[in-house]
Parts: sequence; structure tokens; C-alpha cells
Amino acid sequence: MMNIYFMIAILLANVIGIAIVYQFIKKLEKKEKLIFVAISVAVMYILISIVYWFSGFGIDETIHEASKNFVLYLFVPVNVILFIPYFASQYMKLKLRQIKIEKFINKLSVLVILLILVLVVEYFYFKNIQENIKVMNDTQNVIENNQVEMQNEVISNEIENQNEMIINEIISNEIQGE
Repeated sequence: MMNIYFMIAILLANVIGIAIVYQFIKKLEKKEKLIFVAISVAVMYILISIVYWFSGFGIDETIHEASKNFVLYLFVPVNVILFIPYFASQYMKLKLRQIKIEKFINKLSVLVILLILVLVVEYFYFKNIQENIKVMNDTQNVIENNQVEMQNEVISNEIENQNEMIINEIISNEIQGE
């Protein structure tokens, strides 16, 4: 049930991100809007995928793969919401000749630097998520192993007690039978 809520939240974040971007580019032709949104989301997906891939070095492959989709689908819309509307706004200003190409490049440079900083922070966050999953997984394995050992000990004690009772009964019968 919780997965459904996460999926709805992620879907909602994607819709919000695309809607915000759309508001900045609504003066473009339909085909240009579609291309702009598709390329923007694809670039963010690729960037987040690369950062996530780097964050997985030294992490168990099963843990890395298990959390991949969750992280990607959650952080792509977040980054789209953080960066693409500003880029779209500046792009529209350039397209409408409200700013010069030099000013656009300067603003784009600042945006790229901010994006790189955010991606570095996300790298450490992704690494931390995967390490925490590993710790939780290891802890669960220890708990399960302890439970199995305790069950085996209980069974062993039970068998020992039954054997002891059988031996005592045999000895008691032999003593009575003599």
C-alpha cells in the first residue's frame, strides 16, 4: 500500500515539474514545447543516473540496483523543478530577444555551477542512502541468524530433554523390573 502512495507522489512531482516548465515555454509552438520538455527531463534523468552510478561504487550490486528506480524517479522531478523553469525563462527571454546571448550564457553558467553543486550533494546523499540500506540489510540478517540459532537451540534443548526423560523412564523401568 505504501508503494502506491510513493508512486502517486512521484507521479505528482513529475506532473508539477512539467507543468511549471510548461508555464515558462507556453509561447513556443507545440512541437518546440514537447521537444523542450522531453530534452529537459531526459537530460536530468541522464545526469541523475550518472551521479547515482558513481555513488554505487563500493556498494553491493543488489542494494545499488534495488534503490535505483526509487532514487531516480524521485530526484529527476525535483531537479527539473529546481533548474528547468529558470533555464526555460532565460531561454524564452533569449528567443524573444529580451536578453543578449552573452547575458544568457552568463546566467546559464551560473545555473550549471549550481546544478553541479546540487549533483555533488546528491552524490553523497545517494551514497548515504545505499549505505544505510546495507546497514539495515546486515542488521536484518543478524537478527534472522540469531532467531534461527535460538530456534535451533530450543529444538536441541527440547530433544535433549526428551532423550533425558526417555533414559530416565528406561532406567526407572529396569529398576522396577529387577
